[in-house]
Amino acid sequence: MSLEKSVLDIDKIRGLLNSEYGLELLDCISLELGSANCYKVHCKEGVFFFKEYQSEFTKDKVDKEADIVKFLISNDFPVADFIKTANGQNGVLYEGHVISLQQFIEGKSYLNDLPHSLLMESAKYLGVMHSLLKDYPMEISMDYDWAVGFSSEAVSQKFNGLLSALDENKSDPNYVRIHDDLVFKMKLMDSIDAWKEYFKGITYTSTHGDYTACQLICDGGKIKAVIDFSSAGCIPAVWEIMRSYIQSGGVSRNGSYFDVEDFSLYVKEYVKYSPLTERDLEAMPYIYLFQLAQSSYGYKEYLVTKTENKEALLDFGFWRTDICREIYKKASDISAALLQGERKHGNLGCI
Repeated sequence: MSLEKSVLDIDKIRGLLNSEYGLELLDCISLELGSANCYKVHCKEGVFFFKEYQSEFTKDKVDKEADIVKFLISNDFPVADFIKTANGQNGVLYEGHVISLQQFIEGKSYLNDLPHSLLMESAKYLGVMHSLLKDYPMEISMDYDWAVGFSSEAVSQKFNGLLSALDENKSDPNYVRIHDDLVFKMKLMDSIDAWKEYFKGITYTSTHGDYTACQLICDGGKIKAVIDFSSAGCIPAVWEIMRSYIQSGGVSRNGSYFDVEDFSLYVKEYVKYSPLTERDLEAMPYIYLFQLAQSSYGYKEYLVTKTENKEALLDFGFWRTDICREIYKKASDISAALLQGERKHGNLGCI
């Protein structure tokens, strides 16, 4: 679901394709993919993926994404290549938004409902990608220094501010659930300082940064390509692993059940291709909880900024908080199961 209203219309898209790429547009289909405005464009010369990035994205950032894609292509990893403009650029700036054109890869994409066989295959592709990108130069984020910069008091104040905004409209049909969720997250602040210590001694890797089902193109029951590296960075490997499992289909749609055994199988598949340490396995649920516990995404958009699609964002916030409850309840069991599986089967590190 796009976060910003498009600055484009069909005539502007036609003009950009012609002036910047020398292409003649025949048909344009809007695609409901991710947070950008995306289109499938049928041109006389072929079919392409046309993307209007959010206003926060700069051309330099898109250039970095294109370089990552080129590197992965050179290592036979399936991605969608960027199409250069007539003057050799990876994209153009138009009315405050970067516009890019990429190879269009036919296939099916999913949201958080990836079939189980594809979910397990996605662990393989994530492991292979991390193995390829482990030494690729990217700026490190989500490290220990980043974690210690968070104040539990400041986060609690943020949630208190949202509770105050909520209390201005007690007749809101979502009042009780929002109230309970925010109070729950405030209680988690008692643990957040302890969770910071898990950022020490874990594996950091250059990675996709938003590796979920909607970034996979599937065909014939197989993964065909990984797309959209706009969020790429060097972050904890375990964060991307756990988030990818949860947001691709590993957790029920209402967020009410996390299958520890199944997740262990997902991690087991991943480490066939990229190594993890015992510290990684122990820290995994707490690294994920640290980020999720303090997030107000969905609630802020609903209560304060009143984003156009605020109802859908609030539903996403509800879903993530239910997952947060489930992971918090099972965190020690998750760590224990991952460590036990490694010690039993000897799967620590690449096979």
